[in-house]
Amino acid sequence: MKRNRSKKPSVGRRTMLGRLGFNFYDVFIYGFCILFALVCVYPMWYVFVASVTPYEEYIKGGLMLWPRGGVDFQYYIAIFSTKSFLNSLWISVSKTVLATVLSVLVTSTMAYAVSKTHVRGMKVINALVVFNLFFTGGLIPQYMLYQDLGLLRSYWVMVIPGALNITYFVIMRNYFTYSVPKELEEAARLDGCTDVGLFFRIVMPVSKAMVAAVTLFIAVINWNDYYNYMMFIGNKTELQPFAWILRRMLVDQSMMNTVRNGAASLGLQTPPPMALRMATIICAMVPILCVYPFLQKYFTSGITLGAVKE
Repeated sequence: MKRNRSKKPSVGRRTMLGRLGFNFYDVFIYGFCILFALVCVYPMWYVFVASVTPYEEYIKGGLMLWPRGGVDFQYYIAIFSTKSFLNSLWISVSKTVLATVLSVLVTSTMAYAVSKTHVRGMKVINALVVFNLFFTGGLIPQYMLYQDLGLLRSYWVMVIPGALNITYFVIMRNYFTYSVPKELEEAARLDGCTDVGLFFRIVMPVSKAMVAAVTLFIAVINWNDYYNYMMFIGNKTELQPFAWILRRMLVDQSMMNTVRNGAASLGLQTPPPMALRMATIICAMVPILCVYPFLQKYFTSGITLGAVKE
């Protein structure tokens, strides 16, 4: 009797598939990644297209994949013709730069000092700082503290309170403890380098990937923050950050009417409310998008640093 033997795929067939480069797993991965990228990018693209689509085309509605009827910046002209927008943009840019620089400087120096666990008292200080990550005094003590310091209803209440970011303090401390070569520090000390010089001339340049990632995260937090304005400044319009203006454009009809009336005074067609909101969102996104390319080469490697322990 002849035995039934299972047919094996021919070597020639496997070779042909290999030559064609077919790998269904790779096809699936690439397809999924492309679909995921489109899902993430399209909302941003739609906001941009809606913000530059001419009025006559915008009111027709429908799915917009590109600006129909050309590109029109009348919505941006209407926005920046409003004095409060320009003032709020300056407030946000200045407080983001100051708060980010102050936070990175204070947090990094504190983290580096606490990473030296052989120094007496550093373990206690580290425990007290990390304790505040889980337990805080709450809003009322915070309000009373700012009042005693004279920060209420002032520009600096949006800058100074975030000087020490405990979350990024932990990341930086771990990085300085486990990732900065001790040999570099010892060699620098033998060459007569002071503690301050060691930190700024040796440690920070070695840690630039981690510092770049932390800087970008802190800058985004400060740029999008309007909590401090809402809680500690109130209705002082000359200190409104741009994020607060964006919120008002989304929920406050009076702000929308101000912009639309300003557009009418310039001889522009009265812009649709949703198109103005789209243009405001783009204005809020542009500053961070302009900074990201300069930090991108450090961001990918720096985002995971400081999280690995021995």
